[in-house]
Amino acid sequence: MAKEEVMVSREAKRRKVTPHASTEVTAEYVVREGYRYVNPYVFGFQTHAKQRWFGRTLLEIFTAEFGSFSPEYYALAIESGRITLNGNLVPPTTVVKNGDLLCHKTHRHEPPVSGDDIQIAHETVDLLVVNKPAGVPTHPCGAYRFNSLHYILMHMRPDIPKLHIVHRLDRLTSGVVILAKNPSTARTLSTCIADRTASKTYLARVRGAFPVVLTSSWLEQLHLPTTRASVTIDGQWLRIQCPLVCKSHKDGVWSWALPTDANDPSLKEAETLVQFYSTPPRRDADSDDGTTVVLVKPVTGRTHQIRLHLQLLGLPIANDPCYGGTLHFGKSVGPSDNQNGVSTWREQAKDVVETTIASKLPREEGETEDAFLQRTCQWCARSVPNENHLHCARIWLHAWRYELLGETFQVAAPDWVPPVHEEGAQASATVP
Repeated sequence: MAKEEVMVSREAKRRKVTPHASTEVTAEYVVREGYRYVNPYVFGFQTHAKQRWFGRTLLEIFTAEFGSFSPEYYALAIESGRITLNGNLVPPTTVVKNGDLLCHKTHRHEPPVSGDDIQIAHETVDLLVVNKPAGVPTHPCGAYRFNSLHYILMHMRPDIPKLHIVHRLDRLTSGVVILAKNPSTARTLSTCIADRTASKTYLARVRGAFPVVLTSSWLEQLHLPTTRASVTIDGQWLRIQCPLVCKSHKDGVWSWALPTDANDPSLKEAETLVQFYSTPPRRDADSDDGTTVVLVKPVTGRTHQIRLHLQLLGLPIANDPCYGGTLHFGKSVGPSDNQNGVSTWREQAKDVVETTIASKLPREEGETEDAFLQRTCQWCARSVPNENHLHCARIWLHAWRYELLGETFQVAAPDWVPPVHEEGAQASATVP
């Protein structure tokens, strides 16, 4: 047996970590300068080996499958015991086999989100309807856990035993979110949404001029980028029909379909209605003029459908950098990120000088696991987190109204929507 393996074996006997589910911790929130922070906490990510991992080394799997950190970080994490296999400290070259349990313990630092209060628009014994601030993910995902709407509400309302999220609203989008207080109501609402008997109305601020009154001459001037698209006038609404395809499942990037995408398994039909709402007044030479606020009703509910269909018209959401808009350097939240909330944190992680962490290894005799993980944390090793990178904390897309089961739930319009004058009176027009 090699000397390295003997040393690791002895260390493993002394420092065996029993595999278990991640211990539930209580969030400690801090709101400062308008942003909500979660105090860092110890968290364990664990999973059983997938078939495609069999026969590959532990380091190879983490480097290839989990791109959040650099290979150097993962090598040190395995050697230090932050990453274990079946509860044991093993060398990075250990080959993973069927039935193995992989666990990665970290001192977790979540990105900050908007510190705005969560406004409750409606509440019954079965329902809770809230106005989600932009920048807050609806449910735990990616780099976000406690800084998700679900956990924030559970913290706000300890009197509610459990909340069930029944529909999705993108992190960058604000507006109506309906939550059920019991499984029965959750099933009823989910069925209603799946059957498309629910109706949603959004407000969007787009770059360019959308006509107050739709005309055939305006329609003829549109230059659609794909022949798969159909745009027609239906009363006071513009009806957009264009299938969408997924270009990257990993990054969550979608696009409108081209003729060459006919056999793409991700292709989904999509339909959206758009109508004029109001024109923001021009305040000064540097103001956000040249935009129009429109009403949008998605007939189908595809990922990023509204953003893509507005881009298709040549009228992208004005501050949506992912789909044709321009990054709005307004109110931002902490370190920069992309639409999934992890990109820049991943880049910052790769920039950490790991030698400062390596010098603190291994785990000291009698040191608790929590103390060890905090001491070797790559984020705590940075004196001050880099919060100078402005990022897209929100886009001008707001879920304004939700109609289902004979009820209408509406929340206040955001600050980027100007008051409606007579020109926007047609906003109440009947949907065709």
